This record gives sequence, C-alpha cells and structure tokens, in this order.
Amino acid sequence: MFERDKEIIIIGAGLSGLTAARVLKSAGRKVKLIEASDGIGGRVRTDEIDGYLLDRGFQVLLTAYPETKRFLDYKSLNLRSFLPGAMILNEKGCSEIGDPLRNPSLLFKTITSPAGTFADKMRMMSLKLKLSATSIDKIFNKSETTTIAYLHHLGFSQKIIDQFFKPFMSGIFLENQLHTSSRMFEYVFKLFSEDDTAVPARGMGMIPKQLAQVLEDDEIILNEKVVHIDGTNVITNSGRAYEADQVLIATEATHMPMPFHRPAAPKNSVTNIYFTADKAPFTKPFIALNAIPNQLVNNVAVMNQISPYYAPEDKALISVSIIRDVNGLRSAELISKVMAELQQWFPDCISWKHLKTYYIPYALPKDEHVENDIAAAALKLRDNVFICGDHLLNGSINAAMRSGRLAAEAILSQ
Repeated sequence: MFERDKEIIIIGAGLSGLTAARVLKSAGRKVKLIEASDGIGGRVRTDEIDGYLLDRGFQVLLTAYPETKRFLDYKSLNLRSFLPGAMILNEKGCSEIGDPLRNPSLLFKTITSPAGTFADKMRMMSLKLKLSATSIDKIFNKSETTTIAYLHHLGFSQKIIDQFFKPFMSGIFLENQLHTSSRMFEYVFKLFSEDDTAVPARGMGMIPKQLAQVLEDDEIILNEKVVHIDGTNVITNSGRAYEADQVLIATEATHMPMPFHRPAAPKNSVTNIYFTADKAPFTKPFIALNAIPNQLVNNVAVMNQISPYYAPEDKALISVSIIRDVNGLRSAELISKVMAELQQWFPDCISWKHLKTYYIPYALPKDEHVENDIAAAALKLRDNVFICGDHLLNGSINAAMRSGRLAAEAILSQ
C-alpha cells in the first residue's frame, strides 16, 4: 500500500534537500522529506554535550557564498567571525600571517612571518587582487590543473607552499597533496579574501534549522532510510512505501538508493576530535595550522574564542582536525599521538579532557574536477526522478544549496 499525499518526495534532509524544499514550498508545491538519520542537516549538524556545542567536523561558513547570501538570514544566525589570517605552527614555534588589507594590525606580523619570503607575500597580495576582479563564472570556465601545479606556476616558493598553502588548503580540501582542482582553489581563495569566515553563534547546525523553518512537522520523516525507488514509488528499510509525482534524491553520493547506488563514489574523509580545558591554548580567533609535514594534526581552533556559546563559562572548547587515515587506530592511541604533537606548542594539552571524536568517512566529494553550474537535463535521472548534491558541482556549502535550488527549478519547469 502506497501513501500518496504529497507531490514531491525529497530523499535526504541535508542542505541540498532542505534548500530544494524551501524553493518548492515557496512555489506552492507539497513536499515530504525522508531522512535516514535522527535529525536534519546531513553533514552539517551540531551536537550539544554537557554544555558544549560540537559541530560534526570542523566547518566554517564563507559569508561571500552567493547561495547562502540568497537563502540565509545572517543576522538571525548571529554569525561570529575568525580573524582573516592564521597561526602557523612549525618546528620554530608559532607565528601569525594574515590579510593586512582587511586587518591592518596583521601587516607587520605578516611581513615578518617566516612562513614565506617577502616575494611570496607580494605574490599572494597580487593573487588576491586579481581574483577579486575575476567573476566566479570566469573562474569555473578556466582550464583545470591541480592546486599544487597552479601554485608552482605562479612562482610561490616551496617554503610558503609547505608552511601556509598546504596546511591551510588541506584543511579545506581534506587532502594533503593539493590534487584538488585549481578552479576550486581560486574560488575558495577569492571568497576567503572578500568576506568573513564565520560560524553561527550557536553552531553550524543552526544553518539547516533555519532552512527548515518553512517546513511543517509532518513534512519531515526521520529514521527512515530509502532503499529503493520504483518509478516514483519510494520504499524504505522499514517496509513503508510512498508515492509522489516526482522524487528528488538529495543524499550524499555513496548513500543513493537502488537502482542508483554508487558505493565507490570518490570522497575525502576527516577525523575531528574535541577537547575541553580550563585555559585556552591561544586566545585570538585564529585557525592554527600545523606546518610540519607527515604529522596527524592538520589544524586547531578554540571554538569558544569564536563564539562563547560553544562552551560553558570559564571553559575552552578545542577542535583538532586530522585528514590522514587514522581509522585503524584505537581511540586511546590516536589521542596519545595527537597530544604528543600538540605538546610542541601547547604543553598544557596533557591536562585537556577528551570530549568526543567524530570520524566522517564521507566529508567531501573528491574535487579533482569541479563545476559551478549544471544543465537541467543532468539533474534528471529518469522520468520524474531528479538528483541534487554538492558531488554534482564542488564540495562546499554553496554547491550543496545551489544544486538543491537548481534541481527544484528543474522540477518546477517540468
């Protein structure tokens, strides 16, 4: 027996599915979202544990994203911003580097930073100015190479590549060889340079919650995994079946239902460890980058220095991200290795308390080839079955929301 009371079934309540639902509802269409997990947001969720807000994986919002500016109310999210720069951690200690055009107080530290030569910093400034004058469409129409080849072609020294670009971009791309498309590098570097890097004051999970405000409670079904699509009939693992006029698959690439399942979809993984401490290891709202090669830790952020809501008063919440494969390590062994690395700069880390570890096997699609647009025909898998997701464009919050919007528009135009 099929339940048929909605026009459109959306499979997956991540950012792409929620954005599609928002567009469809604004056009007067009836929707039902079916989500396999116990909450909305997909890969963008926040857990509250003992008064701490733990984003599932260290994530940030680039406020220059066109789609987030289109759909999100930044004021209601109460965005809190990082400083436009980074703390570099290496064998010699800690140094700071930043964008003196946006934060003049970082000018001297940036010029004197050992992370690169003076010529490197001038090249970086020139690149920032060039990209600010280049449209996003033009960036995505360029020919592609790898990010590492692109940086070498621009004349950056190996020193600044190792000390800044590799640790910084690895934390964004979730791969440390910088094989990600040069288009993705230009796009991300442009947006980082133009506006803030921020988080909602009460966690990244506030983004999907805001998108879902247009939905009624009975329009979202949780803890039901769609396993098969037969025409426009949708069947879940509990045996329930739903029928609609159209179906939109808004899952990540590896979780698509039959007959569209693609278990080998290329992806990048991440491990995110949260610690609490009585004292913050550093107090500036920076991301700290580990520039020593072949270590586990990629970056460190003190989340309550970005937003005080992330931790109880007089406590620090420390996020540590790892992009190397550590899935085979036992928890105690992994934490011991992380502590050994962090002691180089933060001797007090031995007193930190472990809160939670997140291993996220599919954190981003592999971005060796990226796009910013997709034809309506490519969003249609077969008659009345559509698809969206960042894996169709590029691994970003913007791409997830953009694909959801484009898929909804394709449904509406049919």
